[in-house]
Amino acid sequence: MDMQEKIQQLLDKQELTEIMYKFARALDRVDGELMKSTYWQDATEEHQDPIFPDLFFYNDNAHQFIEPAMKGFRALKATQHRISNPLVELDGDTATAEAYVWAYHVHEENGIDKEGILGGRHHFRFERRDGVWKIKHRSTVFDWNQNQNASAIWADSFSDKYRGQRNHEDQSYDYLSI
Repeated sequence: MDMQEKIQQLLDKQELTEIMYKFARALDRVDGELMKSTYWQDATEEHQDPIFPDLFFYNDNAHQFIEPAMKGFRALKATQHRISNPLVELDGDTATAEAYVWAYHVHEENGIDKEGILGGRHHFRFERRDGVWKIKHRSTVFDWNQNQNASAIWADSFSDKYRGQRNHEDQSYDYLSI
């Protein structure tokens, strides 16, 4: 493999990694349009919630998954997804990847705030079409989860200006055009 091919592989792997990061950002900012931009129109999403498996299982068109996902995420009080350890394998205009995911969700059960903390791995199949990479298939395998009473303490005087927002009012939209 010559130097130009190696450089192109690095560029492709970086682009695919950023798609994974955009996917996580879309969940946490409850940004359905950003999430949609990561998938091909004919992509498949495969997902089951380990805390509420009977309420949330999906294995169908990814674009149709987005609205129910956004509805579910709007019902949560807080979320944060961290993507790490991405391993990407390229094969021409297709690629596969595994990335670790750590997800933190605050939800309410019977009037009590709960923290759902999940650890697992996202598996991706990507396709490049007309020079553009997007997700063709995504599934999640969970390795562990915790569901416990929430322990967060916020001072009454803590300003909302410095608190993350789960919409386009979040400060990050002032910095990133994504």
